[in-house]
Amino acid sequence: MSANATFQPVNERGWRRGFANLLRYENSTWWRTRRWWINSLIWLVIINGTLLAMLASSAEVTEALQQTPEQVMEQARTVFVVMAGIFGTVGVIIAMQGTIIDEKKSGTAAWILSKPASRTAFILAKLVANVAALFVVLLVLQGTVAYLQLTAYSGSPPPLMPFVFGMGLLGLHMLFYLALTLVLGTLFQDRGPVIGIPIGILFSAMFLMGYMGQFAYLMPWMIIPSGGVQGLAIEVMLEQPLSTTTPIVATVVWIVIFTGVALWRFAREEF
Repeated sequence: MSANATFQPVNERGWRRGFANLLRYENSTWWRTRRWWINSLIWLVIINGTLLAMLASSAEVTEALQQTPEQVMEQARTVFVVMAGIFGTVGVIIAMQGTIIDEKKSGTAAWILSKPASRTAFILAKLVANVAALFVVLLVLQGTVAYLQLTAYSGSPPPLMPFVFGMGLLGLHMLFYLALTLVLGTLFQDRGPVIGIPIGILFSAMFLMGYMGQFAYLMPWMIIPSGGVQGLAIEVMLEQPLSTTTPIVATVVWIVIFTGVALWRFAREEF
């Protein structure tokens, strides 16, 4: 009886078959292991540690450059968005790089799909669980700690809703690379291109923005400061009018395309 208790009946039909069980398993790989707090600690040190160091040295910098406290706060928010936008996205790519490939290589995917579970449910469970976990670790936690640091430095909290909306744009930026890494896992058999392509796209913005013309608006590059662009997330946090909404719409479209291609390709995977 105790052994039978470990099995969960599958009641879903069609593409949803096995989704609840798969989602429960994917969540457990984050929240029932050390993975969540190790990732939280690493990125807290890198992202918020940099912000803390900047704020700690702000008194000397302010005196030397004759900056006002308001200017320091603007710079602090910019530093945070840059660190979260770059290193938080790197964290997403690292976390997602083996999500599909490792299970294909180990035979786990084939074993799971021999049970009452659809291929669509397999992909969507990974997508939903990783989006939820990574957003908590890299967006909610980092944003909360940064907001508390900014509040402690200035003595009063920054405007909350602009900060939240700016974090939402950071989340959209991260989601682009999460979906991209996921679809690459269905297209390739090795980790090299799965991690290399997203990293290349992320950092190429620094060098290619000036040469891409209007095409740059069709990428998520303009959401964070890059290539001389202030970044839409910064504009929102500083309560400035958005210079453009095209990168936001384009990023949403890319995410939908990546998810659709991942579902299509995995449905044709041979096991």
